[in-house]
Amino acid sequence: MKKMGKVARLAALLVLTLLFGLFPIESENNLNKVQAATTLNNPRTVADSSMNAKQKVTWDCVWFGAYPQSEVTSGDIYNKLKNATGWDENNDIVIDGNKYRRLKGEDAICATSDHSNHYNWREDYSTYHYFKYEPIKWRVLEVGNGRALLLADQVLDTQKYNKSFKIITWENSSIRSWLNGREAIVNQDGIDYTNINFINAAFNTEEQKSITTTKVINDNNRQYETDGGSDTLDKIFLLSESEAYSEKAEKYGFAKYSHTNDEARRTQCSTYAYAMGCFKSTVKNYTTNVRWWLRSPGTRCCAVEMLEYGDARNEGVSISSNDCGVRPALYLNLLSTNLYSYAGTICSDGTEGDNSGNSGENNQEDTNNDNNNGSNNNTGNNNSNNTNNNKNNTTANTKPSNKTTASKKPTKRALLPVEKMTGSLKSVKSPAKSTLVITWKKLRKVTGYQVQFCAKSNFKKGTIERKFKQKVTKTKVRPLKSKKKYYVRMRPYAKSGSKMYYGKWSKVKSVKIK
Repeated sequence: MKKMGKVARLAALLVLTLLFGLFPIESENNLNKVQAATTLNNPRTVADSSMNAKQKVTWDCVWFGAYPQSEVTSGDIYNKLKNATGWDENNDIVIDGNKYRRLKGEDAICATSDHSNHYNWREDYSTYHYFKYEPIKWRVLEVGNGRALLLADQVLDTQKYNKSFKIITWENSSIRSWLNGREAIVNQDGIDYTNINFINAAFNTEEQKSITTTKVINDNNRQYETDGGSDTLDKIFLLSESEAYSEKAEKYGFAKYSHTNDEARRTQCSTYAYAMGCFKSTVKNYTTNVRWWLRSPGTRCCAVEMLEYGDARNEGVSISSNDCGVRPALYLNLLSTNLYSYAGTICSDGTEGDNSGNSGENNQEDTNNDNNNGSNNNTGNNNSNNTNNNKNNTTANTKPSNKTTASKKPTKRALLPVEKMTGSLKSVKSPAKSTLVITWKKLRKVTGYQVQFCAKSNFKKGTIERKFKQKVTKTKVRPLKSKKKYYVRMRPYAKSGSKMYYGKWSKVKSVKIK
C-alpha cells in the first residue's frame, strides 16, 4: 500500500509538471490586467426623458494604443522639440521617453486662420506645431466570445474619405488604406500607405497582433440604396449606418433612427485632429461637438457623416470633404492580450466614472450579447414589477372570514387623452423632384407628432423618423431618391412627467417621388 501511495504521488507530481509546462503561470502584473477583461460590460441603457434620445447610456472604456492628441505650446519640452533633429517620415520623435509629432498647416488636411469652426493657424502655415502621443481611450460597444468591439471615444484625426473626387466604395477608398496601412494597389488613387498610416502610428507590433482581422459588411445606403461595394477584411474600420443607427445599433447604445439627435453619437476631437482640420461646432448647446465619417456610401460621390447634433446626414457629404473627423473602430482579442487597461465609464450625459478599476456585482464577461443586453435593460422594470407584486399580494383582510375571497386585481392606469387618439395624415405628395411634402391634422392636448417615412411598407428597415411640436402640421423632406415609392405614417405623443405616451398610428399613405 505504501508503494502504491508513492506511485500515486509521483504520478500526480508528473501531471502537475506537465500542466504548468503547457499553461505558464501569468506574472502578477499581467494577471491583474487580464482580469480587467473579464469584467467589461456591454453598454447599459436606461430611459431618461431629459435626454434628446430619451435614453441615457453608460459604456465601459479601455486604454489601448497611443496617438498624438494634446498640443505642446511652452516649457522646456517645447524648446527641445523646436531644436530637435531626427524626426522620422511620420514627423514623429521620442524625447525623454515620450513620443511627439510635429505638424504644419501646409501638411494639414484643412488649414485656416481666424475661422470660428477651425483651428487657428494664424496665417503661419510653414511653422511646426507639436503634439504629444497619449493613450487612446475606447468605448466598449460590445463584449462576447472573447473579444470586444471598440470605438474611439473621440475623433483622433482628420482625413478625406478619398483623396480624389470620384465614385468610390469603402473597399477602394484611401481612408481604408490609410487606417490599415495598405499598399497602393488596393485603393483607386494608387497611394502607398505602408509607411505613413494610422495603425502603425497608434499600435506597436504586439498590439496589432491582438486586433482581430474582421469581415466588414458593406451594405448599400439604407435610404438611397447606393452601392456599398464588396465586403472587406480589416483590422481598423469605420462604423456603418447599421452600426450607428438601426435595431442592431441599439445594443451598442445608439438610437435606432438616423435623425434622432442622439447624445450617444455626439463626440469631440483631440487638439491634433482639430489642427488637422476637423470642423468644431460653435452652435449653442453643441459647442465643440464635431462631425465624423461612417464608411457607408451616401449619394453619388458622397459618404455618410455623423453630425455634431448626433444625427446622421444620410445623403452624405462629398468624399473629398476636408474637415470631417476619423473615429476608428476595431475588435480587440481579449483572450490574447494584456496590453490594455480599464479606463472607467463614460455616460451619454457627459459624465465620467472612476477609472481605478471595474467593480460591482453585475460585472461579468458577456457570452450571449443579446440575452445579456436584454437583462441589463430590463433591470429597472423587473424591480418595479417585483415591488408591485409584493403590494398586490398584501391584503387588508385581517379578520377571519368564511367567504372565499378572490385575489385583488391591480388597478389599471387611466389612459391619457393622447393614448385614445389616432394620427391623421391629410396628404402625402411629391410636388417637385426628389421632394416629399407631408401634412397632418392638428390635435389638441398633445405635445407633438412623430412622423415616419420609409421605402418599405412594413417600416422595418431604413425608416426615417422626425418629431414636431404641437403647432406644426407640415414638413418638407429632400432630397429623396427619384422614382422611388415611400410610405408615410404619423401618431401623436404627449409628455407626462418623465414619461412619453403615444397615440395610435395613422393609416399608411404612399407616394412615388418625382
